[in-house]
Amino acid sequence: METWNNLFQGSRGGAVVIPFRSDFSTMCFYTNTDTLLGTTLVPTMPYNSTPLSLDEYSLIKNWIDNGAPDKNGFIKFSDYQNKSKLYICNRGCDVITILDPESGLAMRYIDVGTDAAIEKPVMTKVSPDKLFWYVIFESGTTIQKFRTADNIKVGELNIGPGFWSSFVISSDSKKAFISNNDYNGSILYVDIENMQLITTYQSGLQYPLDLCINHSGNKLYVTSKEGNFIYKLDLSDPIYPVVEQVSLQTGSPASSVPTLNPYSILLSQDESRYYVVCKKSAELRIVQDSNDSLLNTFTTGSNPAEMTYSPNFPYLIISCLGVPGTNKLSVIDIFDVNSETFLPEINAGFDSKGIMIDESSSKLYVANRNVNVGGPNAHHEAACNGKNGFITAIDLNTMQLIPGYKAELSVEPFHISK
Repeated sequence: METWNNLFQGSRGGAVVIPFRSDFSTMCFYTNTDTLLGTTLVPTMPYNSTPLSLDEYSLIKNWIDNGAPDKNGFIKFSDYQNKSKLYICNRGCDVITILDPESGLAMRYIDVGTDAAIEKPVMTKVSPDKLFWYVIFESGTTIQKFRTADNIKVGELNIGPGFWSSFVISSDSKKAFISNNDYNGSILYVDIENMQLITTYQSGLQYPLDLCINHSGNKLYVTSKEGNFIYKLDLSDPIYPVVEQVSLQTGSPASSVPTLNPYSILLSQDESRYYVVCKKSAELRIVQDSNDSLLNTFTTGSNPAEMTYSPNFPYLIISCLGVPGTNKLSVIDIFDVNSETFLPEINAGFDSKGIMIDESSSKLYVANRNVNVGGPNAHHEAACNGKNGFITAIDLNTMQLIPGYKAELSVEPFHISK
């Protein structure tokens, strides 16, 4: 805290000042002595000295709420419009954390949602053209649109009640498909350029969960949370798609009996095959796209959740949540797609779910929800109800956790996009 620059290097717990957000800045938590003014934590700073007066504390708080500028008026990270950023849903608190992958520090906290109650932001996505980011809510009724340049909300569409779980954006950044993960579920086809609903696909869709789309935009792939199959939609006519159930078990018809329970799906980079992780059977299944034939099956860690890959490495990476109360720990599985073998699994934290690769630094960032009993204590009190989660990072060159990096974020960091 001797200089402005040093202040923005953060501490062992991550960022200590978030521009414009004194309510998420630990510098305020440890210098505040009045609970009516916000969070108070001990030991009170300055350590073993006279606490700040109300005027002194208010001066710091107001400075942070005005962006914490330096003596020349420059606000940290305000020149990052064209730099890579990570957008993290905090499911336990209606905010999106914007993280600088270069420093590993939280740069901004952006309020999302429309209700005073927690709406649980469950997924955020950045459009392929990098101009906007979007967010949907597990318990909300909207999809919201924000500019990446300044994080100002520029659009909102009421999509009604539902168990909103996932969405995918077309390669031209103009359309999106949103899944309602209910027994009598649906998929919304949305014009996100103008924030208008085009149509709803709702013809016997059961528990549609995760989505991916091919580059040309004529095939949509959807997992069904219960059963042994996925949905494959031919979008040659996107208003009237042809919906097919594809069994993931050779010789067995598509069935809603909860045997595999496909969770997430991802196309290979050449789109010749698709990868499906199945939560109940703890498996990775590889399917040929041209004829939907099962090519191979591999055992994963328990409760596999999300997948990602990098064009710079031949790795498919899977986050596994583990099983609370057992010795089945939350891990990161790394699958070499060339040799079709798993590397040694990595314990990256606690309740590891959201994963995203930053190609420029060759790091895999892992969002650790830290919600189940037995997780580590938070460094500081949360700004909303619950226990803070944290971010860790894996060096993809060494396949090791980056030592000393553990950035604490708000409650339940759940999904990451970039």
